[in-house]
Amino acid sequence: MKKFFTVDAHEDIAFHLDYFERDFADPDKPCMISLPWMKEGGVRLVFNTIFVHPKHRPHRTREKAYQQLGIYKDLYTKYKNDLMQIKTLEDLKDLEKSNKIGFCTLMEGADPLYTIQDLAVFRDSGLLILAPSWNNQNKYASGPESSNGLTLAGQRLLNVMNDLGIMLDLSHLNEKCFWDAINLTNYIPIASHSNARALTDHPRNLNDEQLKAISDLGGVTGVVFYNTFLKTGDKAPSIEDIFLHIDHIIKICGEDHVGIGTDMDGARINEFPKELRRISKLPLLAEYLLDKGYSEKRVSKIMGGNFFRVLKNNLSVIP
Repeated sequence: MKKFFTVDAHEDIAFHLDYFERDFADPDKPCMISLPWMKEGGVRLVFNTIFVHPKHRPHRTREKAYQQLGIYKDLYTKYKNDLMQIKTLEDLKDLEKSNKIGFCTLMEGADPLYTIQDLAVFRDSGLLILAPSWNNQNKYASGPESSNGLTLAGQRLLNVMNDLGIMLDLSHLNEKCFWDAINLTNYIPIASHSNARALTDHPRNLNDEQLKAISDLGGVTGVVFYNTFLKTGDKAPSIEDIFLHIDHIIKICGEDHVGIGTDMDGARINEFPKELRRISKLPLLAEYLLDKGYSEKRVSKIMGGNFFRVLKNNLSVIP
């Protein structure tokens, strides 16, 4: 089975290790991501998230975010022969020449930013990508639980993101916030883990106009494996449904604008297609796409090349 240079644009690693008290290298409870499985799956770059569980909001949000940064820092030290943090273009170039797995940090929901000034602290710690909201509404933006647009603070947040060199992740923003935000970013935007609403009518998914807006700016949408965002009928979603969402985005945006953002360990194992419940199983998706008639070049883009290109292009202009 052929392995590709794989980029997963959304992995809730620190949340999982913290919230469930699990071990990154030798999990003793059911989980989906571990270091040995990442190696087995050919994963070379992940957008590792800072995600604070709602039960810690609002009083411990920033504390838990700092704790997750600490978890990642410990991983980089403990597994320095296997992992490297990506903060600059030179880091990304070094990753290409190594056999290590790169971690590029993404904050899922700006709730830990008690003030906009807090963003600089996270940037200094390596934050490169920010999704302004999760499902909820915060002081900056709204997810699908609200129909409100970006607040004035949210508009200022986007301006500071531009100044600090932080990319925009449009996943989780409601539609009004999506359009507000995409028109304010100076960098190539992404949707780290969103599917096609034309296939699965869920507010977390993106309609064709949104998908096209991302691709028109050179961005990439990462197809997410979570069943709720894949479901198209009464049957449990399968790897075929992942293919259908990928194929739809290609038809709307072209093969240069779709990738994968698995969201593994962001929910329970049984809420993912049974064929893909470990990160080590990602080569099965590549094989499936090849069997569907996709060329190796196209599969290489989907499995990692497209997200790698966007990150490289953004880092080349980030101050």
